[in-house]
Order: sequence, then structure tokens, then C-alpha cells
Amino acid sequence: MADLKIGEIILRERRKLNMTQEELANALTVTAQAVSNWERGGYPDITLLVRIANFFKITVDELVGNDQATMDDDMVAFGNKYRSNQYSKAEKLAFAKEMYEKYPNNFELINALGECVVNNMESISENMALLKEIHQKIMTQCTDEEYRRASIHRMCFVATDDELEDLIGKSELNWQEAIAIGELREERYILQGRFDEFRRERSATDLLIFMQYLGRYNMNYYGKREHPAYVQNFAEPARTAAWEKHKMRLLEGFDEDGIVPEAWCGCYAEFSLKAAGALIACGNTQKGFAMLENTFALYERWNRIPKGKCMEVGNNAIFGKATVQHTTEYITDICFEDGHKVWAPYIWLFWQTPKDIYVAMTQWPWFNGVREDERYLTLLARAKEMAKTI
Repeated sequence: MADLKIGEIILRERRKLNMTQEELANALTVTAQAVSNWERGGYPDITLLVRIANFFKITVDELVGNDQATMDDDMVAFGNKYRSNQYSKAEKLAFAKEMYEKYPNNFELINALGECVVNNMESISENMALLKEIHQKIMTQCTDEEYRRASIHRMCFVATDDELEDLIGKSELNWQEAIAIGELREERYILQGRFDEFRRERSATDLLIFMQYLGRYNMNYYGKREHPAYVQNFAEPARTAAWEKHKMRLLEGFDEDGIVPEAWCGCYAEFSLKAAGALIACGNTQKGFAMLENTFALYERWNRIPKGKCMEVGNNAIFGKATVQHTTEYITDICFEDGHKVWAPYIWLFWQTPKDIYVAMTQWPWFNGVREDERYLTLLARAKEMAKTI
């Protein structure tokens, strides 16, 4: 057990209360000999720690000497050993394990322990359970992005394929982590000479990065109207018009004839809707209404695609013949011909519905200046009819 200070603290707190060892023993329903043993350097049974701490009105951490000042001193001492060339990798791992026993919720220490484990690859099998334990603790309890990415990086290299997928599947990943995992898998496959899997993973990661580029601002046009992001997006119609048209041109470039692949035609329609509204807000009503009218045809194409269909993303040379399933679920996967799937946290690129145009025309402030315009009223009636097809 680590060098705890329980005996010193029990003695200190007992004296504060002017109690004898026998009086304390009676209060805790233990023997006076037990109290004497603790104060001479022995340790209470772990089941008694909460009772003792509650009696003295201190925390368990304070009881075992884990007060902030002590922890800071201990962490400085550990850091000096961890960075020193005086100690072997095995000795540093032993120091880290000892500290982990004492401070099991200190994520700076937990991250260092993980590094010590993977730096001792000759003993990785006997420490794998510990590495999994601290990985789960980091992924479920820690919000520090650096520690989370470092833990994912470690697991990508030392876990088996099944263990890795199990660990990743149990974690709530954000888009940065999804991309980082893809890049780490690529490196893992290269190092292991698994080149077919490397090429597939590279295609998936490239596609995730492209999805992130397309969908970066997508959700800021929805949600609470008083939210700063919502307000700010509608405050910059000229920028929105330029940005949405830029993304449309990217998708048109997938094919020499400018035909947008099926997987993208939903978000392409939504980009067109945003560009139309933004142009109208900028006073370019002629182009705005022309684009808005064309948006109906784009949504109609998207709405005709059967649910469940695996849609081609296009540009097979880059994306390895990947497809994305047309689904109404709040999850989507990148799928490959060999049956492999990669989770994609960009469902909003594929969830456009027939009511979108009507919602936009009635709620987005870009249309405030044209609500009495005959062209607006005609298209609004058409949007209302489309919304009924859900």
C-alpha cells in the first residue's frame, strides 16, 4: 500500500476532540488496541474508512492524507521521478501504480500511468487489464480532450481488433475523436502490414473529414432562436450565400456533368435553401427566388430515394466506393463492399425532410422582408403542400 498518513491524521483529529484512544474506540465500535495500532502506523480495514471520516467530519481523502497540499507535493515528486533518466521504465511504472492507488481520480496521474504501461511493452499482457480500466475511466469521466485522445491513441496500438472495437463502441465519441481514431487505425494497419485495411480506413477517414467540412455550420441554423450561434448565422447573409454556394460547387465537381451523387443530394438541397434565403436577405431577390424555386426539385429528388438504400458518395478513387445508408435513424455509417462499417457523427448531412422548405420560409428571418411578395406566397403554398407528404 502507498505511504498513507492515516495514523497521523487519526491521532491529530482525536487530540483535537480531547479524546482518549479508548473513547475513540468505543465511538467507532472497535478495540482500543486497534486505535493504538492505527496511530503507530497500521491501517484500518478499508470498510472502516467512511465511518472514521464521518466521525471526524472530514473526507476520506483527507483521512488518508490526500489533501490538496499533500497531493501537490506527491505529484511534484512523482513528476521528478517520471522525467528523470535515473529510473528505468519499469521503476517509473511501479511509481505510477503506487500513486494511482493513492489518487485513483487524478487524471494527470492516470494519463501518465497509461504512458508508463505502453512504454513497458514487454509486460503489456500483465498490465492490459489496468490499461483498459484507466481508458474506460478517462472516456467516461474525464472531459480533458488531450487525455481522451492520448488514451484512444494508446488503445489503438495495444488492443486486439476485437478489444479495440469494443472499447471504442462503448465510448461516446465526438467528431474530432472519430477522425483521430481513423487516422490511428491507418497507422496501426500500416505498421502491421495490413494494406487493404489501411486503404479502406484511409478512404473512410478522408470521407469523415469531408463530411466535417460540409457540415461544420449546419446545425447553427436550427434550434433556439435566441442562441448566439443562431443569431450570428442569420446576421451574415452575404457570408452564408458565398459559403453555401461554395459547398454546392464542391459537390457538383464529383461528376464531369455536375450531377451530385445520391448521398449528397439531401445536403445539397439544404445548401441551396440556405443560399436562396441568404441572397434574398442581401436584397438579391431575383437570384434568391430563382434558387429557391430550384430547391424544390432538389428536395423532390432526395425524397424519392428509398429509405434503407445504400447511397453512393461518388469519387470512388478517393472514397473507395463507400456508401451511406439513407435512414431516418439518428445514426449513420460509412459502408464498404466488404461489409465493413465506420460510424459517422454527421447524421445532419442526411436527414433532410419534405417539411424543411416550409419551416425555413416561415421561421428564418431572411424572408421577413418579402413575406407579402407574390412570389414568396406562391412558393410558400407549394412548400406547405410538400410538407404534407411526410
